[in-house]
Amino acid sequence: MAYTAISAFVLDQIFGYQTANKLRLNIEAILAARLHKGMGGSRQVSLPRVASAQDAIDWRDIEITATNILTGFTVQARAEVRTLNAAVSITPRVQNVTDATTAGTGVSCTATNADYSGTNQKQTIAVTLTTGTKKYRLQGTPGATTDDTFLIGDLEVFA
Repeated sequence: MAYTAISAFVLDQIFGYQTANKLRLNIEAILAARLHKGMGGSRQVSLPRVASAQDAIDWRDIEITATNILTGFTVQARAEVRTLNAAVSITPRVQNVTDATTAGTGVSCTATNADYSGTNQKQTIAVTLTTGTKKYRLQGTPGATTDDTFLIGDLEVFA
């Protein structure tokens, strides 16, 4: 699949099946390119040592208007999490901050691998959008207050 430049139409130019196919292929190429929005987080700065949901470091709210426009698209978060002590877990989630509801939750991770290659360190979280214009934020929940935990992530939209 490749994107093809299509010249502007001029008066009396026929719109035929070849042009329609080029447009369809261009749309497929655009849809294949995933839209990534950084949600914040850090690999160097720990979340606060509080055993409740914490906003990602340097969080960035993503505002999405979920109407018929997004029908047929997949919306998911990609999160990377890490803890310095395997006795302390970290669980990522995406919070709908407009409605104060959870849009998607990952799984608990106790891996300490600095290269994020451990079990559950790279997670894909299904995000359920709510109708209307809402803001979504990446959060993490440390399992204890004794050690550092880290969280960083993106939001993806694709067909």
